[in-house]
Amino acid sequence: MGTSKKIWDNIERVDDCIITYMLYKEGKPIEIISKIRNISKERVEKDIIDAKIKLRTIKVNHHKKSLLDNILELSKDERFKFINEESQEKLEELTKEIKMKYRDIKNQEDKATLIWLIGELRDTSLLSLLSKDALNNNGNIRRMVCSALGKIGSQKALPILHRALRDNKPQVRQYAAKALKDIGNKSSLHILNEIIDRSNEKDYVKRACLKSIESINMRLI
Repeated sequence: MGTSKKIWDNIERVDDCIITYMLYKEGKPIEIISKIRNISKERVEKDIIDAKIKLRTIKVNHHKKSLLDNILELSKDERFKFINEESQEKLEELTKEIKMKYRDIKNQEDKATLIWLIGELRDTSLLSLLSKDALNNNGNIRRMVCSALGKIGSQKALPILHRALRDNKPQVRQYAAKALKDIGNKSSLHILNEIIDRSNEKDYVKRACLKSIESINMRLI
């Protein structure tokens, strides 16, 4: 909040890419930013990347960025490295901050990254945060939720995943099916078999269902 105000208060001295990035952080879609800034969508995407790099090295205030803010600015490979190499204490600090800030993250890209982080942390205490976004208007967010739930691997996620198997987006159905591979039960089998019997279902969705059915059956024997 303070960072945003400082940038807008000094707008005449701020690089164009930072202005674009601030609009993006406020939750405005790339298409809208393109119209506001009168630049192409490709330029908007480039500005966002350039701004993230600049903001890593430019201190816009005297306060240290939070751990989560820093993580959201890392590349995917850098985030993997953090999760795999950092101490348990740091991971617990990140988990705590995610719980505090999850509902305040409005930007879709940051939200997707946050959901990915939750999946990689595999902390069941974060599972409840995902329930609302299982109904997010953005199909990619719903897909990411299914993926994260599968990684967490808790049967508490079954109602969410069963509902996702009936999602109108085939990729969401595919990821819900994949997520059930290690946690599905007899009710899961019933829905997965229904999907396989659909004549108009996508082949890749059916393949995901078949793999999970095989895995679930082996566990239930």
